[in-house]
Amino acid sequence: MAPAERHRPFNAYDRSMELRSWITADLESLGNRLTNGVLNIIPPERMAERVDGGGIAPVYALWHTARHHDVAVNGVLRGGEQVLADWGDRVGVTEDTWRGLAEAEDLDLVPMLDPGAVGGYVLAVIEKTRTWVADGDLGVLDGTPDAGATLEQIGAPTDRFDWLYSMWAGKPAHFFLAWEAIGHGYNHLGELITVRNRMGLSPF
Repeated sequence: MAPAERHRPFNAYDRSMELRSWITADLESLGNRLTNGVLNIIPPERMAERVDGGGIAPVYALWHTARHHDVAVNGVLRGGEQVLADWGDRVGVTEDTWRGLAEAEDLDLVPMLDPGAVGGYVLAVIEKTRTWVADGDLGVLDGTPDAGATLEQIGAPTDRFDWLYSMWAGKPAHFFLAWEAIGHGYNHLGELITVRNRMGLSPF
């Protein structure tokens, strides 16, 4: 590489393309790891199992991951229709779609969830965000969205989700992509892998 090329200024266009490549790669990797490390290994009939007699059901961890991502990115950040609009009937949840936002497992909800559809839903959410980041307008990453309005729109009870209203209030737009779509997703991927291993399903 010539000296002039080595020291070429890193302009705004370069930074934008680097950001897109970085985030889309993280999202693609998250989807692949969920597919190959969880969905292709834990049988659907064991997705509602609570390992060790008290662990979280894998299907709930998947649902929780998908709901946080969908609400945060498509609801709060982009202000549009959530992916769940096309998946509600299949996954088994068309009302009270705030259920699943809680970290603690919603025990009454788990029997309503179709494991195969929940797996498809979480991957569809990730793919929609990946496609948007790759080709869409990222101007919405500037500013501070009204997260509370989105939570209210889906009916999230303020008494039960005061922690979430508070956590999302005043957060800059990029938080909903960097944490809720990526960081939070990898956080629960790790959880799902440990649950998978405790179920005796480690491929290693």
